[in-house]
This record gives sequence, C-alpha cells and structure tokens, in this order.
Amino acid sequence: MEIITRLDAAKSGFKRYYTGKKCKHGHDSERYVYNGHCVECAINSSLRRQAEIKRIMDEAAKGNVPEVI
Repeated sequence: MEIITRLDAAKSGFKRYYTGKKCKHGHDSERYVYNGHCVECAINSSLRRQAEIKRIMDEAAKGNVPEVI
C-alpha cells in the first residue's frame, strides 16, 4: 500500500488512506478519511454490534427479556 496523508487523500477524493503506522489496537490497515478510524477496527466493531443484536433478538424470541445497557 502506498503511504498517503489524510489531507492528501481528502484532496484527491479518496475515502481511505494509509499511514504505514499501526492503530492503537495494533492493526496495520487503511484508515477512513472522514473520521481517521482504522478500517479493521471499524469492521470488528460492526461484527461485535451485530453479534450483540443477534443475541438480544434470540433471547427475545425465547420469551426472555434481555438486559439492555
């Protein structure tokens, strides 16, 4: 991957950029221009959220009232 700054990526109209540095969770992946978040962290966060929603829906289908925080 080619290293590019967030500002240069934004000027070029890209949605993602690559710094060559790891995120705070150790991922060496691209980042989103609009918020600077690591792409891999965003994917992991989305998967965790989907799993939690599935768990809540499964509990509700069984008639149990899940505790929602």
